[in-house]
Amino acid sequence: MAPMTRSGASSLAPEGLQSKPHQRYREPSWHFVGSDDRSERALSEEPTSSYDEDVDMRSDRDEEDDDRQFLLEGPEDHEDILHPLREAADRVGREVEKFAEVLDGYTIQQPDGDEERHGMVLELLDKYHTIAIETVKRLGERHDAERRQKSGLRQRKRMRGIDNAGDALEIDDEDQEDSPLPDAPTDLADLERWEQEARTWDLLRRLVYLRYAPAETSQRKKPAPVLHKYSSGLELWDNFLETDTLALERKTVLQWLKDAAKEDGEPIDELVQELQQNAERGDIIAHGWIHTKEAVKKEKRLHTWSKPLDPSAPELKAFLNTSKTALLVTQLDPDASTRQNRKLEMQDQYFERAIWLGCYEMLRRGSTPAEIRDWCVDRSQVWRAVSMSGLPDGDEEDAEIADPASWTLWRRTCFALARHGGGASGDDFERAVYGILSGDIASVEPVCGSWDDFVFVHYNALLRTQFDNYLQSLPFHKSVSATISNFGAFDAVQFHGEPQGAGKRLIETLRNDSRTRDEASSPMKMLQGVLIADIFKDFIHQQGLAFSKLANAQQPSNVIPKEKTHPDSVHNYIGTEDHDSLRVFTHVLLVFMHLGLDLGGSWRQTAVENVIVSYISFLRFSGKEELIPLYCSQLEGNRRYAVLSRMLIDVTDIEQRVTHVRNMRELGLNVQEFVNKQARYLFADFPDSEVEYPALKEFKLFESSGQLKADFIGEDTARLPRIDVLLIRSFEWYLLVDGLWSETFRVGTMLYLRFFKHMRLLSAKSLMAKIPSSSIAFSKTRALIGEAVDFSGLEGGDDDMTEVLDGSADRRRYLKKYLVEQAKSFRELESLAQALDLIETVKSFETLLAEQQEWNPAIRGELAKHCTMELRVMQPLFNQWLLTCPNQQWEVEFTQLREAYLPEMILAYIKTLQFAGCVLTRNFLMECMDLTALMAEEKSDVLQLFQKTGRMQDLVHAFADASKTLLLISSEKKGTRSRGKTARSKGWEQDLWSVKH
Repeated sequence: MAPMTRSGASSLAPEGLQSKPHQRYREPSWHFVGSDDRSERALSEEPTSSYDEDVDMRSDRDEEDDDRQFLLEGPEDHEDILHPLREAADRVGREVEKFAEVLDGYTIQQPDGDEERHGMVLELLDKYHTIAIETVKRLGERHDAERRQKSGLRQRKRMRGIDNAGDALEIDDEDQEDSPLPDAPTDLADLERWEQEARTWDLLRRLVYLRYAPAETSQRKKPAPVLHKYSSGLELWDNFLETDTLALERKTVLQWLKDAAKEDGEPIDELVQELQQNAERGDIIAHGWIHTKEAVKKEKRLHTWSKPLDPSAPELKAFLNTSKTALLVTQLDPDASTRQNRKLEMQDQYFERAIWLGCYEMLRRGSTPAEIRDWCVDRSQVWRAVSMSGLPDGDEEDAEIADPASWTLWRRTCFALARHGGGASGDDFERAVYGILSGDIASVEPVCGSWDDFVFVHYNALLRTQFDNYLQSLPFHKSVSATISNFGAFDAVQFHGEPQGAGKRLIETLRNDSRTRDEASSPMKMLQGVLIADIFKDFIHQQGLAFSKLANAQQPSNVIPKEKTHPDSVHNYIGTEDHDSLRVFTHVLLVFMHLGLDLGGSWRQTAVENVIVSYISFLRFSGKEELIPLYCSQLEGNRRYAVLSRMLIDVTDIEQRVTHVRNMRELGLNVQEFVNKQARYLFADFPDSEVEYPALKEFKLFESSGQLKADFIGEDTARLPRIDVLLIRSFEWYLLVDGLWSETFRVGTMLYLRFFKHMRLLSAKSLMAKIPSSSIAFSKTRALIGEAVDFSGLEGGDDDMTEVLDGSADRRRYLKKYLVEQAKSFRELESLAQALDLIETVKSFETLLAEQQEWNPAIRGELAKHCTMELRVMQPLFNQWLLTCPNQQWEVEFTQLREAYLPEMILAYIKTLQFAGCVLTRNFLMECMDLTALMAEEKSDVLQLFQKTGRMQDLVHAFADASKTLLLISSEKKGTRSRGKTARSKGWEQDLWSVKH
């Protein structure tokens, strides 16, 4: 996937920066599903959040910088930790990017009205579902055989034994093994997980269609037909669903469960094949109970009876089956076993079980009554074929005139068979079939093998009870109640209690039921249950609280704040390493947010958004930074910029930054606000808690011997404190946006002040080198004054004649003056960094000279160049340097910085001039002498500073040493020598310094 760059978008970057195409975590009260130490550390090493309100540029919090491990130790510092995460991202990267593409396409659109938004969300869900389906197909090509084998083992385990069907849920551990292919990048668990994800998206789409349909869509529905005693079954069914929204929702969930069972289950004929083989009848699927029939015929021939066998006859009291374990039925009608309390031959019991298993599976999978009847007819079970009726749900017979009395009576008959029958085999599947048809629960649960099965049983019972109640309420069918008054039926509505909360109570019950507890704890089943129970906003809030607890377990996090409320102790929650479930939870949450679901108000918004932020953290750690702006744009208020700033801080490539800027604009993000707040949040995350000014006591450029220190700055940028690296990175973003002139130089000034306060000279040097004031001017002036210029262009230059004529010249001059004034403090601090760098460089030449016998001319030339640059760079420090303060907040700090640095700097400057005068030309010593006159001027701020700091004696000694050096050098010069160009221009008379012997 391309890094979220949309076609046709114009670049908004400054000129010259255009982008090229391009084990379960447990605590006493709560736990996570699948958390590990690595992912806990990844979140918990983040400082305290500060996005709830616009933070001030200076924070008074007392946390130490070295506690900020999340940002202080970035991805490039933790390759060993991040390697597993990036491997995982590579494995599922295709789906991660596909989901982002779909969301991106939705985000940039602006739906007009509820109806259009509803339609777009449904389309969004369709695309998510399609991604999951395609992934299932791709994984199924490799793992479907394994899945079928595992499914077959489970099904056969359920079918084993005629009298021991109650162990349906017991599955050997070895049957649960995934048996992945050797060296496969995916395994069976991946296929099963994606199948569950696909079903989750399918369920969500169906429920969104029902629950969030716009009012105007509902109003356009065709009016319900007028019902009467001649109404068809289909009309009654449709009217029932139209007038009972809860029934329609339960039907929708039931249909989803049926469709899922149809997709997941083995073909019916394959499923019953083992039972069919045990029936010892070869490929014969018809002709009923052939083994029992043969035994009955044999018994009749033995006694030469032509009439049906009478079970009470003395001769038949010992009429046993072949295995001599039970009395055998004497007649072959369907009710014989129940009526006579006798058994079939074992082979026929297997055949009977196969028939009932097939009927149960077809009912469970939503087969139509016609399909079930055809299947039964093929097996010569016509009587059974007419039994598979229940709800008028689309069958062709439903168009006939309805008979509500027969429906309600048939439901009660099936209930009696489910509870007290068992037929020829006494089989659980037979009872389950009648249990489904009657809307019973107890008779079906013994054959349930999954969470889906249990939900199906309960929702089927609820829907059939609701429809039964509806039929009894019809005013033109008053005979219904009288007809069924002597028959019992299971009332699932009463069993579950208050209707609106029945789904929630059912899901809670299954979560605690030993038969379904483990499956209900899996993330997708948790989510499916939440959607069915319609408690998503509470669930996602609890998940957000859980992420907060995890993120702040070791130390404060700066993107996921610590919540006062703790997550419920009774629930399971996913961990941050479960990135697949995290992806699903995040996108489901975004769907509900787009639908306008009230997630609990602003006081719960932060906790809920923790889910999205956790996913963004995964994207960052897995190297998918190009997706981060998209998901940050889904957050509310300042938090989008707080997270975005921290997540993109390690992006250093200029083209990637330009791409991010472009994408932010297209996503509706305020790029200027992002750039401006990134530095703000860093200052808030890593506040300077030092009250004193360390440089006042500790900044020294001289050894105790009086010699200038060598390498007092250094060159190894790897030694830079990471917080300084981050601050400089945040400052680099300012060059990518137009405007923010004052803010840019204000932030840059703050960086210099912080670095100089703590004597982090290498950081100051790095800032000077990476973002010089001239680069800032070039990147921003075009948008401000129409041309890209540096400060020489702002401080001078002629106005265009056109501007003079139209009167805009004055405005232009005023604007230039304003721009220069706003940058003044930054440029003054920049000159300090430049001067320090040059002083260190000149000192390095002195060290080099001491080590070599002869000077290389090239080195001498380099020294001369640097000394000349030093003369220019030092000039601003003698001219009211840092005496103009743009705000009172910096006034004290400016004063402290002058006192700490300026005297030491001037003394070091004199020392370097003295060295240059010795090895190059006496002009540098003459420059030194000029300083005495400059500093002796009336109201010299520099001389007053030396007096205030008690450094006058050091200054006098420095000038005396320089004067002595000049005298000695001048006296040693032999012969007459013409003055140089510099000396002539400044009126220097070097002969005055010549002492003749």
